[in-house]
Amino acid sequence: MATSAESGSIPQMIKDQMLATIYGQCIGDALGLLTEFMTKEEAKTYYGKKPTELKYEQKVPDFHRSRWKVGDWTDDTDQMILILQSLLYKKGEIDPVDFAQRMRFWMRRGFPELGDWGGMGIGQTTKTVLSNEDFLMDPHKVAERFWEQTGRKSAANGSVMRTSILGLHQWKDIEAVKSNALSICKATHYDPRCQASVVAVTTCIALILQHTQHLLDDPSTKKLNVDKLIRQSYDMACQVLDTKEEKDELWKFMSCTDIKKLDLTERDKIGYTYKCMGSGFWALKQNDFKKAMIKLVMEAGDADTNGSVAGPMLACKLGLSSIPPHWISDLKHKDMMDSLYQRFITLQSQMERPIEERMDNEDMNIEKIRERGEAIRLETERKMDEERKRKIEEKGIHNL
Repeated sequence: MATSAESGSIPQMIKDQMLATIYGQCIGDALGLLTEFMTKEEAKTYYGKKPTELKYEQKVPDFHRSRWKVGDWTDDTDQMILILQSLLYKKGEIDPVDFAQRMRFWMRRGFPELGDWGGMGIGQTTKTVLSNEDFLMDPHKVAERFWEQTGRKSAANGSVMRTSILGLHQWKDIEAVKSNALSICKATHYDPRCQASVVAVTTCIALILQHTQHLLDDPSTKKLNVDKLIRQSYDMACQVLDTKEEKDELWKFMSCTDIKKLDLTERDKIGYTYKCMGSGFWALKQNDFKKAMIKLVMEAGDADTNGSVAGPMLACKLGLSSIPPHWISDLKHKDMMDSLYQRFITLQSQMERPIEERMDNEDMNIEKIRERGEAIRLETERKMDEERKRKIEEKGIHNL
């Protein structure tokens, strides 16, 4: 765990921004579940035309939403946690094969310590790639092959939704942020539009933190220029695109100021990566976290995924104090995320050290996670068997 000496090199203001970004992801995901896969009219029916408040407990108990408990996040944040766990175990190094192993285990078992029986809400692109027999050996190659087989037309949002944490990792080095984001993106989503999406979002988050550092170093630093920030992120993202047409489409979504123009419930396109990324850059232009997130959620569509990008981007810009306290405290697995955050902060303070001198998180070894998961499964099944036996015995006694 972090000590003041270990984490002292990171200013408190930046640590708070990092925590806000992580909470922003969890909150955007959990709130978005309220309207995920609804039309805007259905969202209005359940939550009102212009709600001024949304709570996790308002979740409609239909089949889709009933799979998650109140205050829980979905697969979007689950996958962000997998990236975080891999970073901790690998002492800050990006390892797509280690990430692939975690993704495969999570798809089959979820997080057993949280009572999961499998990963829920997985997109079709991710599921297909994860199920390939070669995935654990070369995830990039498998993802590229799948993209080729789809006619180079598969540009789903399943990579950009999970990568906000990579905007925090090595945030002082934009090239490292870009490289890290691409490596994790291409483990499942190879399309250049997916790559451009993750580069745009992660470099934007890193640049916000860099601006805060400049402000702390020199109080005369000018206020954050959001338009300039977006242009910088756009320039970085364009480096993975080839044609003017591709770059123009990217700019269309990054520069959008009217959320309605994103058309987040467009038929057969709600999962398009640029719609999700565009949600994040629309949010970045807002100045009230609560109002912005409610407005985004009420646009419906793939709302949890859109929220998983918009939440961290706006929270990073506005800071921890901008988030309604109950949206944080009511997160079902807040304690788990807080613990991971503390380890992450310690790791960030040590990234300039040689790798052998960085903190050890051996308990994040995927084999040990599998062992703990199996032990939890066996114990859960034992308790269920005992409960079944108890009910049978009770029924027998009542029938005497």
